[in-house]
Amino acid sequence: MRGVTEMRNAIIPDVKSAALIDQQAKADVTLCWTCGTCDAECPINTATNRLRPRKIVRMATMGLIEELANLPEVWYCIACNRCGQTCPTLVTPSRMIARVRQEAVLRGIMSRTMHTAYIKFFSAFQRVRWQVVSWCFNEPLTHLSDSQWYEWLNTPIESEKSVISGDGILKRQSALGDILSGAETLSCFTCSECTSACPLKGERGVFDPLWITRMANLGLTDELLRSPSIWLCVQCQQCTESCSQAVKVHSLIEGLRALAIKQGIFDPGFQTRLKKADRIVYPRFVEEVDRILGSSGGNVLYY
Repeated sequence: MRGVTEMRNAIIPDVKSAALIDQQAKADVTLCWTCGTCDAECPINTATNRLRPRKIVRMATMGLIEELANLPEVWYCIACNRCGQTCPTLVTPSRMIARVRQEAVLRGIMSRTMHTAYIKFFSAFQRVRWQVVSWCFNEPLTHLSDSQWYEWLNTPIESEKSVISGDGILKRQSALGDILSGAETLSCFTCSECTSACPLKGERGVFDPLWITRMANLGLTDELLRSPSIWLCVQCQQCTESCSQAVKVHSLIEGLRALAIKQGIFDPGFQTRLKKADRIVYPRFVEEVDRILGSSGGNVLYY
């Protein structure tokens, strides 16, 4: 019987390093039984097959900190925490990814220049997502050219500004019904804890949890339900977890989305179009991250 003998180096787990990084990340990676639920739920993985949270968790349990810090895919994560929310054993891979990123910066693997370029890009990428939502409002996104990608990436979203009249605020609030009471939005005292905790906080004109909460409390229903911003939320729930007033901001946004569909502002096929658009947009996102990681970072500009 003919065969090919492969020479493989055995991986010897570093128990101390594994315990240390898990303690720092508070991700409970030792509970992982490698079911793959996190891989199946990761939006970047389903769109690109380039980010496997399970792989990162398994490497962490073996204490492969150096290898993890050099792993490009930890920078593909959009911090939606779907991996942690769906894990049957309550592992939170997104926390481990965040800790590995810190390690990469501390070790100089991700230089300050590259890290600054990455942060600027991630903030600018939310402009692209905002434009995609607006596009999918009427028709499917079937293609994204280089010129369109960079135009959307580098064009700030103009904030709508107008004087808000106090007349009839309570009357307008009633249109939101149980959404406001269920999310306990009236407890908000505009401290911005939600915005500070939000992974998408880079550009408030694009997405701002506090703005959405204030708009809801003022009863500006039409403006909210027609805004692309409510569809940018990745439902990581960091806003809710960080709120000292126990306002459920993620629940508010979820309710606004449902109401927008119910009232026919967004047709039933909108969400399907948006999911299909992710398979076009997220590969471009990963490509751009690769470009930043492969450069000095200094020649990558986002405005």
